[in-house]
Amino acid sequence: MSITNLKVIYITMGVCNVINTLHDSAINIIGVVESKQRNVNKQNEELKNFCLEKGLPYYFMNEGCNDCLENWVKELEPDLIVIYGMSELLKGNILNIPKKGCINLHLSLLPKYRGSHPIFWTFYNYDLNPGATVHFIDEGEDTGSIIYQESYELPIGSTEEELVFLSSGIGVKLLIKSIIDIENNCAPNIKQPFKSPTVRARQIQPDEYKEIINWKEWEIERIWHLLRGTQNWFNVFDFSEIQGNVSKWRILNYVKQDVKYWLKLGKVYKRGNLFFVLCGLGYIYMEISMEVESLFLSLDLLKNIFVY
Repeated sequence: MSITNLKVIYITMGVCNVINTLHDSAINIIGVVESKQRNVNKQNEELKNFCLEKGLPYYFMNEGCNDCLENWVKELEPDLIVIYGMSELLKGNILNIPKKGCINLHLSLLPKYRGSHPIFWTFYNYDLNPGATVHFIDEGEDTGSIIYQESYELPIGSTEEELVFLSSGIGVKLLIKSIIDIENNCAPNIKQPFKSPTVRARQIQPDEYKEIINWKEWEIERIWHLLRGTQNWFNVFDFSEIQGNVSKWRILNYVKQDVKYWLKLGKVYKRGNLFFVLCGLGYIYMEISMEVESLFLSLDLLKNIFVY
């Protein structure tokens, strides 16, 4: 039995704790729209299979078919559209379909970090008190009225996965509360300030990354925290002193101390078996995987398979 009678269409880019919790909490999801990831015009098989398993109508939101999406949504006659993870803004012809409007879960304390990449800018600004916001959607970018939001303390050195787990865990509880209150016509509707206190949370280009870090003057804790939180990025460092092709890197610990300035800041060096990047106020150590190591590992696995 559903905890709400509202008919909800859910828009997302994949399966995560949010859609699982909404479904397990008996939110009346009547359809799921997959928003394609940027630069990837390919369906998420995990999400597609999730919908098949749960008996949920599924729609892949590919390019150039806004009228098709409009017709699909209209046929389901939703009361509410709920979004968590969408690669583009929802257009007005879709916004106006559900009787109770459209809401979004955004992983920041709006009006901070409006935009598609709030997680990166949370780490970049060394913001250790982030949060989650559920808000109504208008035609602006994360500018709609706030329903609920909540902050939490982020431990220094957290990874992106840890931040998303904490924020989305809080956020899905706010979503459920918002849906119930929207049905009962008692949801808060708090208008946002026109101006955000932070820059737009845009996507930065890979070659920008190393340029926007102040390797010389920032406290080493801030640089370490940013690097820990963005370990899924690649074009961060100058690896020209390292032989071979780097396939993966992970940040370990850091040491605050005076450095030898004949070494280049932001460049990766090797000392014995240790890899490190140099900052103005110390050393940040890392582990590195090389492409050749992955090749040898694959060959070893094949040998184990075919040699009896």
